[in-house]
Amino acid sequence: MPASNPIVAPTEPQSPSAAIDAVCAHLVPLEAESVSLAHSSGRVLAEAVRADRASPALDMSSMDGFAVRVADLTAMTTTHGLPIATGVDCEASIGQAPVSMRAGHAIRIVTGAPIPIGSDAVVRHEDVRVKNGCALLQIAANAVQSGAFIRRAGENASTGAEILRSGTLIGAAAIGALATFGASSVCVHRRVRVAIITTGDELVSTDRTPAPWQIRDSNGSVLASLLGARAWIEVMAHLHAQDDANALAATLATALESADAVILTGGVSMGHHDHVPQVVERLGAHTVFHRLPQRPGRPMLAAVLPRVGTRAPRLILGLPGNPVSVMVTARRLGIPMLGQLAGLARGEFAAPRLHIDGNDGAQLGMWWFRLVSERVTADGERRLQLLPTKSSGDIAAAAMSTGFVEVPPNQSAANANAFYPWMH
Repeated sequence: MPASNPIVAPTEPQSPSAAIDAVCAHLVPLEAESVSLAHSSGRVLAEAVRADRASPALDMSSMDGFAVRVADLTAMTTTHGLPIATGVDCEASIGQAPVSMRAGHAIRIVTGAPIPIGSDAVVRHEDVRVKNGCALLQIAANAVQSGAFIRRAGENASTGAEILRSGTLIGAAAIGALATFGASSVCVHRRVRVAIITTGDELVSTDRTPAPWQIRDSNGSVLASLLGARAWIEVMAHLHAQDDANALAATLATALESADAVILTGGVSMGHHDHVPQVVERLGAHTVFHRLPQRPGRPMLAAVLPRVGTRAPRLILGLPGNPVSVMVTARRLGIPMLGQLAGLARGEFAAPRLHIDGNDGAQLGMWWFRLVSERVTADGERRLQLLPTKSSGDIAAAAMSTGFVEVPPNQSAANANAFYPWMH
């Protein structure tokens, strides 16, 4: 397969973060497309969104009460008070154009209504007594300053201000801003098309009863769930390949014809039936790293198929076959790499650092992904609990976990550690 812009493999990265950086350096965000606002949730903005008008668009009241002129406040403190304007266009209402202030009068106003022309303050209802059609101020006149309870035009954002950056993952708050500033259609990056290939002669489908020397294919289902929960990813295929180099090459080549990324499980280590490394090279992809100082998931491989014509570089990930290895490497490394294709800002993948209860003092000379459960204390603090795990094939322990922590080499889990929940 001919390729341009060949990739020179860098020095092997020595941490999960360095591995992500090394791979992302060779990937570019996918092209943009326009979707309706109603279908933009969970997608990634491909361009900045700017305010099409000021917010608020004009001065408005932040309280229910009376719009006044500060110059009239002294009269409002007398026993007669300030007459409340009556008649047509004598009340400031939501959804109506600003009314004009009448000298020596107060105008009723509600929260969110435009400030009347000529008014320079709002007095709260609770600070006023109404008697005989007049508003009597119940606090000192000098307690009401010019601009009191007025939200000024543009105080949230001026016309043309950047509201959302390119690379933002669109959630409920972003949807609110998009709607507010008139984005009925939204420019987003195309969804990342991912193909999953599980390898191994021992695998059978989940609806079959396996022989003792066989196992049901859980890895494909795990990846489909982990990736499919993200609206910016499209899981387009779940394929299976036997432990045969030619069969695997054909399956991988087919997947790469339409996928932006292919994730394989199994066949990536050093056994004589582990064909993924050689097949990846055979198809013209360049291995960025193979093996990382991490547990579980040390044999992991990442490669990039360079740009060919108009096709952007494509990502190939070879994950170990054990279920826990698949889960943690896909979550910790795979999803941020796919995020680069999706145009996501790297900050979207920042992990909170949480403390662990019941630290066992164990250490490892490499990066250690340890399964945890989570609880919330009576004070509302999030706390983690280490889960005992027998091996990277212990899917029963994984089923009880809410995610995992990343413990640095030669350290115990005693300190606050980066926490990666499965479903964030």
